[in-house]
Amino acid sequence: MSRIRRYLLLFISIVLLGVSGCGADTAGGQTANGPEDKGQEKTEPEAESSESAVADASEMTDVIDVTEPGMTPVSAGELKNGTYSVKVDSSSSMFQIDACELTVADGSMMADLAMGGTGYLYVYPGSAEEAAGAEESEKIPFEEDAGGVHHFTIPVEALDAGVSCAAFSKRKEKWYDRTLLFRADSLPTEAFKGNRLQTAENLGLSDGTYTVEVSVEGGSGRAGIESPAELTVKEGVCTARITWSSPNYDYMIVGEERLEPVNTDGNSTFEIPVSGFDGPVPVKADTTAMSKPHEIDYILTFDSSTILPGDGSPAGKLTGKPLDWKAMKPDGKMKLSYAEQFSIDYYGRDCELITIRDIGKYLLLSEGTAEPSSLPSDITVIRKPLKKVYLASSSAADFWRELNVLPSVRMVSTKEEDWSLPEMQTALKQGKTLYVGHYNAPDYELLLSEGCDLAIENTMIFHKPEVKEKIEELKIPVIVERSSYEPHPFGRLEWIKLYGALTGKEEEADRFFDDQLALAEKSLKSKAGGETVVFFYLNVNGAAVVRKSGDYVNSMIRMAGGEPVVFDTSEEDESALSTMKLQMEEFYSRAKDADILIYNSTIAGDMQKLSQLTEKSPLFQDFKAVKNKNVWCTEQDMFQQTTATCGIISELKKIISRTADESSLKYFHRVQ
Repeated sequence: MSRIRRYLLLFISIVLLGVSGCGADTAGGQTANGPEDKGQEKTEPEAESSESAVADASEMTDVIDVTEPGMTPVSAGELKNGTYSVKVDSSSSMFQIDACELTVADGSMMADLAMGGTGYLYVYPGSAEEAAGAEESEKIPFEEDAGGVHHFTIPVEALDAGVSCAAFSKRKEKWYDRTLLFRADSLPTEAFKGNRLQTAENLGLSDGTYTVEVSVEGGSGRAGIESPAELTVKEGVCTARITWSSPNYDYMIVGEERLEPVNTDGNSTFEIPVSGFDGPVPVKADTTAMSKPHEIDYILTFDSSTILPGDGSPAGKLTGKPLDWKAMKPDGKMKLSYAEQFSIDYYGRDCELITIRDIGKYLLLSEGTAEPSSLPSDITVIRKPLKKVYLASSSAADFWRELNVLPSVRMVSTKEEDWSLPEMQTALKQGKTLYVGHYNAPDYELLLSEGCDLAIENTMIFHKPEVKEKIEELKIPVIVERSSYEPHPFGRLEWIKLYGALTGKEEEADRFFDDQLALAEKSLKSKAGGETVVFFYLNVNGAAVVRKSGDYVNSMIRMAGGEPVVFDTSEEDESALSTMKLQMEEFYSRAKDADILIYNSTIAGDMQKLSQLTEKSPLFQDFKAVKNKNVWCTEQDMFQQTTATCGIISELKKIISRTADESSLKYFHRVQ
């Protein structure tokens, strides 16, 4: 009797479980993100092993291939920092994503998935098998918002590439394999650092009729398209007339649009929208040549370098086909957080306009890109890649070192013994870099014979304007560097992004700058004591040279918790020098009560003893900082190590807060 009773109870349990499973899938709003019901389940175990916690193929709904032929993965480095709405395709109809926000920051991407249901407890960035064996801390739980919607936040390696994401079913208590596709084509154009595809706008194509070479990939490889194809541009929208090598195509699908043939006789011809040039354009074409109609995926590529107007004259962007500058418009702008002295506008992938305040404009062109027609005379063209740079601004060298592009610095105006960067000393010693003379009298013949492709000067060149004019007469573009005019020290540091643009190292420059900001935020959480500080040196005439109140050095002192003594009281001219001269008597009256004196050795030479200071002027004997032996001196390498901004501020903070371990300081030393 007991055996019969056990069998009866087991049978009832199985029936009830089956009913419950069917009900869960058909209940309103529970299909999405609910349990998988393909196949049968015998029992609900109380505890499952890692292996049994993984659903097999028989327990899953139909798996959809979300990737498309010709897709090229898009990394975080190709996108600008920001948060964007992005479309996500899922390999399972049971894992429905209603909305997704993609955040790009620090070279990585995170996605906030707003789910269409509440059937999953966890997700895991990997396979179901990996998830089953993972630590609890590695599993990502849902977060419920005020509206009851479940959210999962997961890392995204790349857009337009299948991303593995295991999901743990609340009812089934099993991990299911999923593949997600975050679609790059759903992002706005401004999300990309450069256009992924060339457009009529950034190619400078006016309305009219053209021809363009087109290639096709996909299918069996036997199908072809007549090339060149007719291209029509109207109000910036491009349409191509595509003729296949077969009469058997009865429709095409481009994006979401189904298109019918425009002819009834001969090979199938369609007029299709062209979303862009020089990149993959996925389409579908339905053929009736098989036993039954069949849609085939193809990739079309329209080559912008082959675009010709109807009259056969050159047009388009690439070699030999110049654009009209008057018709070109920027499609993006470099994001800058602190820098005010330069800006960069993007004109597609191969053209960037650099503007340096009060200096000029520079059009940076990639190799092979033709110079636009109608280019204003006040815009200087610079061509990448830069291989033989003349660096007259020694403070800029540290940016090139940080970006690992010092080998392209062929010539300098600073002697080997005057460099504090070991890499520059070594390059000069080995002859990889050449000394071409003082900035105000460089060896022009050497610049010319070496094939100099860019000269980078600092603002001292305006004391010798004829030197800049002579270099430009040699057809060598000249950039005048103004990073020292940035009022914020992080603005000066952000100039690494300009050098990243010049050298094709924009991603590395962005990453370095972001890392430095994070470091500064960590080291400057607490403020120092607010002691007054004077940063100065004495020139050969005995006058004191101090920084103006808005100068970046004084900003560094403020960031370190100090209070710089202000010597200028009138409103400053933005183009004026960042320093000012004071006669010793006036300097004495304003600086004698300062808590700390910092002597600038970069200009005036090193100072080791207080007697060296009092010998220059007996008035220093009455200075509070001298009496308290709170006088410091910069090391010679402080201003050549431009990328050390955060380290310098950190040491200033220690000096101002009187916590400095003098033996560990790198950029300052106490004057004994």
